Amino acid sequence: MTDRGDDPQEQSHRAVSNLSEPGRFRPSFVLILVVVLAGCSPPRLKLPEGPGLSFPDYAALFETVVSKCRGVNSLDMVIRLSGRGGGTRLRGRVLAGMASPGLVRLEGVAPFGSPFFFLVGSPDTATLWLTREGRVARDVPVADLVAALTGVAWDADDLRAVLTGCVMPDPHPIQGRQYGDWVAVDLAAEVVAFLRPIDGVPRLVAATRHQFTIEYAEFRLGFPRRVRVVSSEMTRGQPTTDFTARLSNLNLNVDLGPEVFSLSVPNDVVPVTLDQLRGAGPLTVPDDPESAGGSP
Repeated sequence: MTDRGDDPQEQSHRAVSNLSEPGRFRPSFVLILVVVLAGCSPPRLKLPEGPGLSFPDYAALFETVVSKCRGVNSLDMVIRLSGRGGGTRLRGRVLAGMASPGLVRLEGVAPFGSPFFFLVGSPDTATLWLTREGRVARDVPVADLVAALTGVAWDADDLRAVLTGCVMPDPHPIQGRQYGDWVAVDLAAEVVAFLRPIDGVPRLVAATRHQFTIEYAEFRLGFPRRVRVVSSEMTRGQPTTDFTARLSNLNLNVDLGPEVFSLSVPNDVVPVTLDQLRGAGPLTVPDDPESAGGSP
């Protein structure tokens, strides 16, 4: 599946592609992440609470809702991100592709010039190369690098599942409860998915996963185009993590060859640690009290 009607700037980014040049995908490999900061958060979904009523058809309903995202083995997309991650404000543009099992490539793109970082990872390890600073973090788990960049410790398979609306890789329903037109479905690892009709079609509109609440909205062709992630951890009365990812240019089950998930780093780069990245990574910007709120 491929989106249509993308804006000219996004189309121009997808037009530049040559895998023989560092930092470039073929068009089907491109994901552009544009971060636009704003000063206030939208209202959060009020999720149902309490014991609810028994809902025997929870498994069939859940499988209907997640049938499309279950079939996603690889993807690229355009993400527009805004908000806070791990207590810091984020902004940047990223080219990315993800594939099963556990493969990811992210490229941080500046408004002008070459990418300012590359993150390439496999199920076992990942490398983050900060090109403009001449630094590199090697042999680090993908989830640790993603956490250093965004505050969320998810690996490539987690990211793919969350962004496509499955909440977690290979989710399996355990039990369900009904609250009016809401249905809460318990999954493994204490993850809870919340289903609700949108325009008469049942959708997975929210989930709780460990310390995060994930909200889904703006569905198109069965996939959410707005994903919000909010943490339960608070700093100065605000969630430590509260960002919204707006998705477009969604390309599913595209052919991402092994060359996409390889990276050649120059020999003269300087090693950097995860502690040095946290709060000062390539997607963070100096905090501004007037715009320290979450997603617009």
